[in-house]
Amino acid sequence: MKTFSSCERRLIAIVILTIFAASLTSPNSSKAQSSRVKALVGGTLIDGYGSTPLRNSVVIIQGERIKAVGQVGTLAIPSGAEVVSTEGMSVLPGLWDMHVHLMINGHSDYAHWDKTYPPQMESVIMPASARQLLMTGVTSARDLGGPLKASLSVRDRIRKGEIPGPTLYVSGPFIQH
Repeated sequence: MKTFSSCERRLIAIVILTIFAASLTSPNSSKAQSSRVKALVGGTLIDGYGSTPLRNSVVIIQGERIKAVGQVGTLAIPSGAEVVSTEGMSVLPGLWDMHVHLMINGHSDYAHWDKTYPPQMESVIMPASARQLLMTGVTSARDLGGPLKASLSVRDRIRKGEIPGPTLYVSGPFIQH
């Protein structure tokens, strides 16, 4: 059995929580899913406000809302709740990236990129970039300078649950000479 480093465990926890958050926020969720209860149990909760991390945490989630936060032994897990073990992991809120370019993915040759890949921006490149952001724990992002039609399409497809990605706020193309 592989032993994970603390850094790997943190990354795994972020990925698990990101996927979990994305599944909760899918507009295609049924009414039955909106009342489903999950309990994230055992991890170290980092609240994002600078409080002391809460070890052996319990986070109770019903539908799309966090209903209670406490610790193992002091917060009861509702009967019938789906229990997700976060032992050995850090549990934290989703991350925001305030400056992304979904249309730019792993290159440095803009002249070549801008001539060669525009036909693939909306269907391949931007969705792949959105998925990569989500998989690294980014649950909301501000996409700047992208082609407006493609940016709106990708944003809307994420909202509809058709493709994975963070909640997107888009600006459209650069305004410059």
